[in-house]
Amino acid sequence: MAPTTQNDNRFGAGLAVAGASGLNRRVFRWVLAGCAAAFLSGQGCTHSKKFQAGQTAGQQTASEFLAQLVRSDPLRSECMPEYQEPFGPMDIDVSTLTPEQFHGMSLQDCIAYGVANSKLMRDLGVTVLRTPQSLVSTVDPAVVYTDPRIGEEAALSAFDANVFASSIYEHNDRGYNNNFFGRNGLFRQDLSTTQFGVSKRSATGGLYTLRDVKIFDRNNQQSNRFGPYTWDSFLEAQVRQPLMLGAGSEFNRIAGPGAQPGQLNGVLLARVRTDITLVDFERSVRDFVAEIENAYWDLYFAYRDLDSKIEARDQALRTLNKLELKKDQGIIEKQQALEQLWRFESDVVDSLNGRPLDGTRSNNGSTGGTFRSTGGVRISERRLRLILGMPINDQKLLYPSDQPSLAQLDFDWEASISEALTRREELRRQRWVIKQRELELIANRNFLKPQLDAIAAYRIRGFDSQFNTPLDNDFQEWSLGLDYLMPLGYRRGHAAVRHTQLSLARESQVLQEQERAVHFGLSNAVNEAKRAYENLIIQRNRFEAVQGQIAGLDARYRTGQVEQLFVLLEAQRRSLEATIRYHQSAVEYQLAVRNVNLERGTLLSYCNVFLNESPSTDFIVSQGIQRAGNHDATTAPHYRDPVIATPTGVLSPNALDATR
Repeated sequence: MAPTTQNDNRFGAGLAVAGASGLNRRVFRWVLAGCAAAFLSGQGCTHSKKFQAGQTAGQQTASEFLAQLVRSDPLRSECMPEYQEPFGPMDIDVSTLTPEQFHGMSLQDCIAYGVANSKLMRDLGVTVLRTPQSLVSTVDPAVVYTDPRIGEEAALSAFDANVFASSIYEHNDRGYNNNFFGRNGLFRQDLSTTQFGVSKRSATGGLYTLRDVKIFDRNNQQSNRFGPYTWDSFLEAQVRQPLMLGAGSEFNRIAGPGAQPGQLNGVLLARVRTDITLVDFERSVRDFVAEIENAYWDLYFAYRDLDSKIEARDQALRTLNKLELKKDQGIIEKQQALEQLWRFESDVVDSLNGRPLDGTRSNNGSTGGTFRSTGGVRISERRLRLILGMPINDQKLLYPSDQPSLAQLDFDWEASISEALTRREELRRQRWVIKQRELELIANRNFLKPQLDAIAAYRIRGFDSQFNTPLDNDFQEWSLGLDYLMPLGYRRGHAAVRHTQLSLARESQVLQEQERAVHFGLSNAVNEAKRAYENLIIQRNRFEAVQGQIAGLDARYRTGQVEQLFVLLEAQRRSLEATIRYHQSAVEYQLAVRNVNLERGTLLSYCNVFLNESPSTDFIVSQGIQRAGNHDATTAPHYRDPVIATPTGVLSPNALDATR
C-alpha cells in the first residue's frame, strides 16, 4: 500500500499546482481584458478639431462638424519632383513680332524631339490630369514583363530549383501507464531533425526532390540497442509525375505547374500578355506622333491666318487713309472703312492670342484627327510645346519651317487595304488576344481529365550510435505508387471550357468588326485625300481670282471709277476669306495624306520613327552574328565540337587559338 499512498499524494499535489496555475491564468486574463478595454475606449488618432457642444450648439453645428473634410498631404519624397518654369505667358512682347523672336523647327525636328524627350505618350486632351492611369509610358512593357504575378519572369520562376532546409529540436518529457516506455513509464527524449534538399519542377509537370535528413535521438528507453544515443540519416530521391491532369510540356508552358481553372499563368500566356503590351505601346507612339503633327500644322495655319488678317487690316488702313485724303468723300464712306478696319483689328487680336478651344486632335472624326482650326498663334504654340515636352512659356515662339506638300498622291486601294489588314496596330493586338484565348482553351480542356500521378521514391539509410552517413550501412528502401483524384461531373472544368469558348467567339467577332472599321476608316481617308486635293486646286484658283479683282478695283478706285466704296470693302473681305480657305485646304490635304498612312498602319515609317529595345552589348551582337553564321549552309563554322565532328579544312580549337 505504500506505493499507492505515495502516488495518491503526488496526484493530490498535482491537483493543487494545477489549481494555482488555473487561478493565475484567470487573473492574467482579467488583467489583459481590462487593458484592452482601456485601449479601445481611449481617443484614437485624428486630425479633426475636438467638438464641444455648448448651450448655443445646435443640430446644424454638429452636422457641419461631422461633415468637415480634413486635408492631408503626403510627406514629400525624392519620387515627388517639383516642376516650375521661370517664364510666364506675358514675358514676351507679341505686339511686334520680329524674326529674332522665332525659333524655327521642321516637322521632323519636332517628331524627333518629342519622341526622344517623352517618357509618357502625351495627348492634346491633357489626359494626364483627368485619367493619368490611362496614359502609356515607355516602361509599360517592362512593367508587364516584370510583374511578379503574371509576368514572364514570374511564369518562369515556377520551374526554378528550390533549396529547402530545416532544423527542429524537441525535448519530450512524458509519462505513460506502461512500464515498457522509458523507465517505469517515464519517458524523456531529446530529438533533433535536420534536413537539407533541393526540388525542381520539370517542363512536363514532374516534381523531382532530393533530400538529406539527419535525426539525432537521445532518450531513456530501457530497451535501446545502442544505448541512449542514436543517429538516423537517410538520402532520399523522390519523383512525382502527372500522367493525366497537368501532364505534358504543352499544358505546363501554357497554364503553368499547379494551375487551376481561371488561374492560368504559363510562360506562353505571359509572353502573349507582353506582346499585347508592346502593340499597345506601338499604338500609343503612333497616336503621339499623330498628335505632334496635328499641333504642328495647327500652328502653321495659325501663323498663316495671322499673316492674312494683318494684311487685310493693313489694306483697310490704306483704304481709310485714301479716304481721308479725298475731300469729296462723305462721312458714311469713312465710317464704313473705319468699321472694316476695327473688324480686321479684332480678327488680328483673336488670331494672335486665340481662344482655349479644341483644335485638331486624334479621334475627332478620324483616327489621326480631322483638321479643326481655331486659330491663335499663342495658344497653338503652347499646344505644340505641351505635346513636345518643352517649357510651356519661353522667350521665343516656335515657328514651323516646313510648308505643306502640294504634290498629288494616288493610293492603290488593293495594296493599301492589304497593308492595313496586316499592319494596323488594333488588328494585331486583337489577333494576339485571340491567340491568348486559343491557348487558354487548350489548357482548360486539360481540366476535364482526372488527376493521376505516378510516385516513386528511393532511400539509402544509415543508423548507428555515432554520427554517420547513409552510405555507411546497406539499408535501401524504395516505394512506387499512384495517386488518383477525380471530381464527379467536372463542373468547374466544363465551366472553364465553355467560358473560354464564348470568349473566343466574342473576340473573333470583335476582330471581324475591327476589320470592317479599318475598311471604313481607310475608305474615308482615301476619299478625304482626293477631296482635299481637288479643293486645294479650287481654293488656289479662287485666291488668284480674288487677288486680281482686288488689284483691278484698287486701280479703278485710285482713278475715281468706283462709285460705291462697299464694293472694294467687300472684295477685301472676300480676299481675306479666300486666303484663309486656301491655307486651310493646304493643311487639310497634308493631314489627309497623313491619315491615309495612319489607316494603312505605316505612319511610323512614314514619319521615320522606328521602335527598338535597349541597345545590345557587343557580346550579344557577336553571339548573334556567330549564330547566324552557324545557320548559314554556305558558310563553314569556325568551330565545332570535336566529339561530334571535325570536318576537313575546319580549324580545331587549339589551331584557332594559335591563329588568333
